[in-house]
Amino acid sequence: MRKKLQLVATLCLLAFSFNGFSQTGRYLTEVFTSVTVTSNVVYGNNISVITTPPAPSDLKMDVYEPTGDILTARPLVIVLHTGSFLPAVANGQPTGSKTDSAVVEMCNRFAKRGYVAVSADYRLGWNPISTDVDVRTGTLLNAVYRAIQDAKNCVRYFKADKATVNTYKIDTTKIAVGGLGSGGYIALAYASLNQVSEIQLGKFLNNSVTPPVPYIDQSLSGNFDGTNTTGLNIANLPSHTSTINMAFNVGGAIGDTSWINAGEVPIVGLHCYKDANAPFKTGAVIVPTTGAFVVEASGSYDVIRVVNKTAINNNAILNSSLYTDVYTTRANAINDGLEGLFPFVTPVPVTATCTGTDGATEQGSPWDWWSEGTFIAQYNGYSGTTNGSIVNCKQKLSNPDMSAAKGRLYMDTIQGYLNPRMVCALGLAGCVPDPTGVNENVNASDITIFPNPSSTEINFSVKGSTTIKSVELYDVTGRMVKQIVGLSTQKYTIQREGLSTGLYITKIQLNKGSISKKIILE
Repeated sequence: MRKKLQLVATLCLLAFSFNGFSQTGRYLTEVFTSVTVTSNVVYGNNISVITTPPAPSDLKMDVYEPTGDILTARPLVIVLHTGSFLPAVANGQPTGSKTDSAVVEMCNRFAKRGYVAVSADYRLGWNPISTDVDVRTGTLLNAVYRAIQDAKNCVRYFKADKATVNTYKIDTTKIAVGGLGSGGYIALAYASLNQVSEIQLGKFLNNSVTPPVPYIDQSLSGNFDGTNTTGLNIANLPSHTSTINMAFNVGGAIGDTSWINAGEVPIVGLHCYKDANAPFKTGAVIVPTTGAFVVEASGSYDVIRVVNKTAINNNAILNSSLYTDVYTTRANAINDGLEGLFPFVTPVPVTATCTGTDGATEQGSPWDWWSEGTFIAQYNGYSGTTNGSIVNCKQKLSNPDMSAAKGRLYMDTIQGYLNPRMVCALGLAGCVPDPTGVNENVNASDITIFPNPSSTEINFSVKGSTTIKSVELYDVTGRMVKQIVGLSTQKYTIQREGLSTGLYITKIQLNKGSISKKIILE
């Protein structure tokens, strides 16, 4: 009997482990082998402007869960698709829905790591072909505004579910919202657009009328959360909050960096630094097909720069955590020291044309892929023409070697850089505190360390009456790999001398204290 009980206990323990409670590396690595998808779940209903006249339509999402998971309080990640705020195919693009290949891939990967992941559709519609800039700007800003309301509605849906039937077993204190391309615009605005003054900035005013008025009329479109009923908004689940804990964008931009204020959520941005459709820093958003100006916006570089400012410091948890992965090493080599920013450096466009009057452009979303034959057939059917092959060709001008294999490689980087930071931002197991710091007698400005990253040597320089007494170098396991003692100098250089590529911690003992810093060897 005792042996039988021991066997039963052992089997129960194994089942407990394999069903998702005690896996080592959950959230940082894929610990589940399969994912259960529930498609077309209605999370709300609101006024769509795609129809004439505007009319209510259901808002739908696909929910991805790790198969066999027994946790009853799981973090939630909502992923918003791209598509230029117009329906797929009708927008002249193969992307623009919750079933885009890149979005499906992201959600599957999140779910295999132990998250509940959601791909949500949102309301679409604006007028990019108008010759009136006020129409272009106003209709796009309102499209983003409606999408923010829908994303917040989606969050409230899960909070309402948690408070009642608890279908999806969500920990509603651990929610991240992110997006690709157009979805990145929504995620960044979700995290920061929350004050009336922010939609009254000069560039958001329609100056063609006297006096100028905001393009976004909240008396018509509803409040920021969409929790009041107006002419173009239906209140959905207004008794629940829309609070989230993190935002991330893969491409996209923010309306204005002044929207970012202290106390808002951490943000991680990944962006092609030569993206022609969404500025990496601050610049014009244009209509891709016509080149017409729409509005000035700020991309990932300027977003993360502002988020990391001392006066704002919303990424404090990310800056106080340690990351030792190869994706962080690569990002730190090219992101100007902006924690939370991964710039993609894409190949120089090759000479290519589809009609003889167009040409290749910089890559802005190399993670996207699609079935060319399906898209061509869909476009021909939608347009009643045989132009599908030309439209498909134009899409590939900014993604010439488009393929599932290429898209998944980019997804490796997106997930590899994003997940360790998401673990920290959401307070999940696996976040490693950064051991670097300064003791109370030393100012960080007392010492300069350069170049960092470096491929050959690291230089240390101090100023004033400060002197360097010793230098120690540790690898990420905590093992000391170099030690230089007996110094009394204001400048010192450590040669690489065979040290492996990666992250190191250097501890510098000064005559009035000590300081520790991260060093990256390329």
